Amino acid sequence: MNLEIDARRLPGLQTVGMLAVVLFISLIVSGYFLFALQNQKQQQLESLEQEVLEQQEALLISELDATVSYIQYMRTRTEQVLKEQSKVFVDQAISVADAIYEQSKGRLPDDEIKALIRESLRQVRFFDGRGYLFIDDLDGMCILLPTAPQLEGKSLFDNRDDTGHYIMRGLIDAVQNSHQYGYSRYRWYPPGNKTRMEDKVAYVRLFEPYDWIIGAGDYLYRIENDLKQEVIRRLENFRFGDNGYISVLDLQGNTLANTALTTLADTTVMRDLQRGAIEAIMDTAAAGGGVVEYSWFYPDGRGPVEKRSLVKIVPEWGWVLVAGIYPDDLTPMLKEHKVLLDQESSESVRSFLFVLCIALLLSLVLILLYSRWLKKLFIDYELNIERQKAQLMDNSRELELSAQVFRNATEGIVITDSRNRILAVNPAFTEITGYSEAEALGQNPSFMASGNHDERFYEDMWSRLSKTGQWQGEVWNRRKDGVLFPEWLSLSMVKEGGEIKNYIATLSDISLRKANEKRLRYLAEYDSLTDLPNRRLLADRVDQAIHLARHNNALLALLFVDLDRFKNVNDSLGHEVGDRLLCAVAKRLTDLVEEGVTVSRVGGDEFVLLLPELEHPNEAAVLARDVLQQIGQPVELGSHTLTLTPSIGIALYPGDGLNFEMLFRNADAALYHAKAQGRNQYQFFTQQMNDDVSRRLVMENALRKGISGGELRLVYQPQFCLNSMRLRGVEALVRWQHPEQGLVPPDFFIGLAEDTGLILELGEWVLREACTQGQRWRDAGYPDIEVAVNVSAHQFRPGLADQVQLALKQTGFPAKNLVIEVTESTLMQGASQAIEILGELKALGVWLSLDDFGTGYSSLAYLKRFPLDKLKIDKAFISELPMDADDAAITSAIIGLAKNLNLLTVAEGVETTEQLHYLQELGCNIAQGFLLDRPLWPDDMEARLKTEQRRLAALKEKNEP
Repeated sequence: MNLEIDARRLPGLQTVGMLAVVLFISLIVSGYFLFALQNQKQQQLESLEQEVLEQQEALLISELDATVSYIQYMRTRTEQVLKEQSKVFVDQAISVADAIYEQSKGRLPDDEIKALIRESLRQVRFFDGRGYLFIDDLDGMCILLPTAPQLEGKSLFDNRDDTGHYIMRGLIDAVQNSHQYGYSRYRWYPPGNKTRMEDKVAYVRLFEPYDWIIGAGDYLYRIENDLKQEVIRRLENFRFGDNGYISVLDLQGNTLANTALTTLADTTVMRDLQRGAIEAIMDTAAAGGGVVEYSWFYPDGRGPVEKRSLVKIVPEWGWVLVAGIYPDDLTPMLKEHKVLLDQESSESVRSFLFVLCIALLLSLVLILLYSRWLKKLFIDYELNIERQKAQLMDNSRELELSAQVFRNATEGIVITDSRNRILAVNPAFTEITGYSEAEALGQNPSFMASGNHDERFYEDMWSRLSKTGQWQGEVWNRRKDGVLFPEWLSLSMVKEGGEIKNYIATLSDISLRKANEKRLRYLAEYDSLTDLPNRRLLADRVDQAIHLARHNNALLALLFVDLDRFKNVNDSLGHEVGDRLLCAVAKRLTDLVEEGVTVSRVGGDEFVLLLPELEHPNEAAVLARDVLQQIGQPVELGSHTLTLTPSIGIALYPGDGLNFEMLFRNADAALYHAKAQGRNQYQFFTQQMNDDVSRRLVMENALRKGISGGELRLVYQPQFCLNSMRLRGVEALVRWQHPEQGLVPPDFFIGLAEDTGLILELGEWVLREACTQGQRWRDAGYPDIEVAVNVSAHQFRPGLADQVQLALKQTGFPAKNLVIEVTESTLMQGASQAIEILGELKALGVWLSLDDFGTGYSSLAYLKRFPLDKLKIDKAFISELPMDADDAAITSAIIGLAKNLNLLTVAEGVETTEQLHYLQELGCNIAQGFLLDRPLWPDDMEARLKTEQRRLAALKEKNEP
């Protein structure tokens, strides 16, 4: 049948078809959803069963892990229990012996008192009758041994166990301490077994009246067996869940603990099930443990049922732990979850049907709307032709807009034909070049060529344009008035059917940009503050001057000028005043020199003068003297009148260098030599200076290698209390044992380390090594002394306290034995920060000492705020005591000041008896110097400590009644 289709009937037919499709798809989706829902429900039930089972197994694992942890804890308690109980019985025995001795002393002879004590303790028993008390003396003689009385009165000093350990000597060593008691571990034959020794621990205590060792102990395995029985009793009473308990078997399958066996009747069925269960459990245990299933009874006698158990081995005690779950533990949980799943499934079906109905309703609405939209679409189609006409009109207007853009563009635009004849130019082209449109049409653009580019330039341009279809770059052209100008030119080709149809060029005047580039080049070569040549331009001019000097066999000189203490101006008056001062210095230098001399600023307050074509070095010296005189004149800057002095280093070509870098470096070295000589002068670079610099570099590398290679050593300068002449402490002093040069003086390499920054690594090593050595002496039992370590100004900065704390922690050296020495000048450089750093160090518990006191510019206002412990009087004030009245007055004032501030005083450099006696009269606390002791190497210092130890022991013995 033929249907007539028009714009009104087609939407209706389409609506009916879409409704049929939607209904068909809805039926398919509904069936699939119900099938999938049922399948998902079944999978969830299976997953739930597995999840519940895993939860129960996790519970078993948790319970067994807790049990194993308890067993491990009880096992580790074996030795501690033995020690604690042994100590109780020995302490009781000591109390008994003390009581007998105190009651009988003076009334009975010592032999009778000893016998009375011995027999009172002979029958004492403990540890279930296994334990007893024994008595020996410090010579190894057996006094009491209840288990072997035949050995009493005999020496057991050389008696050893199967490891070679001397048993009696170990017992004696255990009481050789300040507490006079201790523990001893050894091996001996247990009762009834004379073939194999077992570990035994004894607690012993010294009975001072007779120098007896009273002790008691037991075998570790016996205490461990006691603990095993305690654990088994605890496990027999342990329950988890409704039916859960833990069984214990040994590795032979014997049952050690099983709660259910106490309630089950002894029947053939029960014994068979027990035998099968034990076989399954032991097979699992042999495999390393895990999950096992077997038939067994409930604790209340119901069954048998399939039980699922977890097996875990405790190898230390040879136990097999078993914990299981019963079906009744799972059924209630599964039943409850199945009800929830049924409810969720029913809810899902209801929700799906509701959503399906809503979806069908929305589909019907959308289909109706779509039908109406389609009907409208057909009607709109009839108007399409009219719209196309309107579009053509819009295109026409766009073309007109493009023409306006061409005419109003700020960049010049040139369009040529395939033979490069100009077809059109825009007004911007006329404005840039000066040529009108009429003058340009039909011309080749080359009529504006400047002549600055050769033929090769244009050949390369056209070659790239032909290959890529584009080219751009900088081109110089000529305006109509003949003026040359730079332009940025962009060329592109327009092809049609593979053939070139047009060339389009855009050009812009870049004169302003070129001027900016010139300015940037100037800034790259000149100092922005003083407009003097910078180092880059100076290097270029020096290279040119060297080339000319080489050609003319002439000299040239570099004068390196640095303003002395210019930093003080910036710090006190600000950088603005400092910049104005630099400009004034630059002007003076520029006005001073003749034409041909380059004055350059190479950074900060550093200037370099280049003198080319010299005939004699004296010309450089003359200019240097003029610079010293001119720069040294006062400078008026507003309300400030400033006077600076320069230091000058001079390097000559070719004697001091053959290139700029060498001349610059050597002039800089000469400058530092001038500063070292006192500033405000000039110095020529000499070969000796070069040798010094080279030697310094070699020594710097050697010192760096020496620090990492273990070439550094510490010597220790003893310090003594002046009131008792007791050794109080030592000062750690670093020495460098150079493999070739021998012992390098510290005055040389300490300064070198500070100049090169190696002082940080060196100082950290000294701190750690001094603490390590101090702890070695403490471990050896020598008298407790302080160790003083000097801290450089470079080290004294935030983070020092962390470094000291780390050294103490790593070495174990106590903070109360460490003295940190800081020089007076270091603290005064930044007093506020110094207070904070000293506070952090003080919080660690170390001593703080102010070194070289009186040699700097102390501020008493700050001194009383510093948390110091000691003032160290510089040896400059000690060397002429007591003859020099000034030194005596200064030293007396320092000691008086220290007393008022509750500080200890330390005098260094004491070399004569007169100095020592004078310091004692003034009340100085501590002294060091060659009169008392020289700096000692560690082995010599150890001998000194031994001497001090013997001296103290003799004094103690002398003072005892």
